Amino acid sequence: MSAILPADNRSPHRADSTEHTVLYVEDHPVNVLLMEALFTKRPQARLIVATTGEAGLRAAMEDPPDLLLLDLRLPDCHGTELLKRLRALPALAGVTAVAVTAEDTRGVLEAGFAEIWRKPMDMHTTLARLDCLLHARMLARARPPAPLPAPRAERPRQLPAPIPFPVVSRHAATQGALDTVR
Repeated sequence: MSAILPADNRSPHRADSTEHTVLYVEDHPVNVLLMEALFTKRPQARLIVATTGEAGLRAAMEDPPDLLLLDLRLPDCHGTELLKRLRALPALAGVTAVAVTAEDTRGVLEAGFAEIWRKPMDMHTTLARLDCLLHARMLARARPPAPLPAPRAERPRQLPAPIPFPVVSRHAATQGALDTVR
């Protein structure tokens, strides 16, 4: 089951090294309940909820998340401003951020958000995108594969001789076809 914890009461220890931490900064209680319900479908993900930009910033500094889900209209700041402050933290400079909003989204992608999830959210689409983003994060954290060995010097390959086909004159081929028809 997902650990759904408010930003101020979360466990600093992860139960599993494959667990993902997602920070959701949202002040509307119904939206928080919806996201918590979605995360019960993803036991490998731990949802941390903060209800203000300031609480979200503190939560991210204490336990850097693998994914940021930010509402744009927060009580103490706009989501784009919060993202700018989060990006100033070295541990969060490359973490994927998603705007989760019903607000006008002009300039949101230019502000550094990778995606926009519109409210009201479709459960299946949201879970599919969540899976994709967390999987991409897991791949990014994986060690790069060992370098391939240097190629050996190869001898120049000789092409085989072409297969000879019998040469048949056009007239002879036509004549043979006519002979079989008669």
